[in-house]
Amino acid sequence: MNIGKITFICALLLSTSQFVYGQGRAISVTFDDLPGTHGDTEQFIYVNKKLLTTLYSEDIPAIGFVNESKLYRQGKPDTQLVSLLSDWLDVGLELGNHTYSHVFINQTPLEAYKEEIRKGELIIRPLIEKEGESLRYFRHTQLRTGPTEEYRQNLNRFLKEEGYTVAPVTIDNDEYIYAFCYNKAHEQEDQAKKEWIRKDYLRYMEGIFAYYEHLSKEFLGYEPKQILLLHANLLNADTLPQLVQMLRSRNYSFVSLENALADDAYDLPVVQSDRGLSWIHRWMIAKDLNPPEQPEVSQRIGKLFEEYRG
Repeated sequence: MNIGKITFICALLLSTSQFVYGQGRAISVTFDDLPGTHGDTEQFIYVNKKLLTTLYSEDIPAIGFVNESKLYRQGKPDTQLVSLLSDWLDVGLELGNHTYSHVFINQTPLEAYKEEIRKGELIIRPLIEKEGESLRYFRHTQLRTGPTEEYRQNLNRFLKEEGYTVAPVTIDNDEYIYAFCYNKAHEQEDQAKKEWIRKDYLRYMEGIFAYYEHLSKEFLGYEPKQILLLHANLLNADTLPQLVQMLRSRNYSFVSLENALADDAYDLPVVQSDRGLSWIHRWMIAKDLNPPEQPEVSQRIGKLFEEYRG
């Protein structure tokens, strides 16, 4: 066999193995801060309707985590905002508890945090049970599980007693920086700025997916069923179709949170962290490994973020 033919066969085998290796990826898509991260009632309606249109048309079994404080107007639940949550259930999606007011856990006593969880289900639990389902999942605010290990363990016991399963995240990101800037550009009616923010965000997210795919293989030896964190904001409402297309091009199928959590990786020990880290990072730290930092946002968006905040 000549050298050229050997080279061709080796290249073919390599490309085939890479294709197979990338097949079978699965991801659960989750949204925090329903009914919306930024904006007024009008924007909340726009965000939810557009997210649900994409999720329904693409047959994606997503879950939205709710901050119930945002459902109130003048001290009473706003029927229009509550109906947005019913819309999630009507198309077969799920809702979870994200505390009442998105409190900062590191500065909140445990009993007060428990009360935030109890208050965070007063509206969504009856909505869910009306559909014959049960409220199953809780997600920590800022992905922080408590300022101390004792706090984390006590909170875990409380959540178990209340019938909650913790909703972890493996694909974390700094999407909030892009979303904040996008919302500001929207308020300024700056369409050109919104367009480049969308493009830069999609470029950034592709790097995020590649980073966590590689980190998973390096640490676990395979890619688990990933859990993606997004937020219910204007940026994701306007870019979700492109994000979905990106994930499909990376050979992902979409699964429910329940399906993802059946992966053995989620049985690995985790550690307490003052930071809101991906669970892959937590698993690594539990084994005394130092995970590399995830990709940073672009310098351009970082500068714009500081300008807007200033």
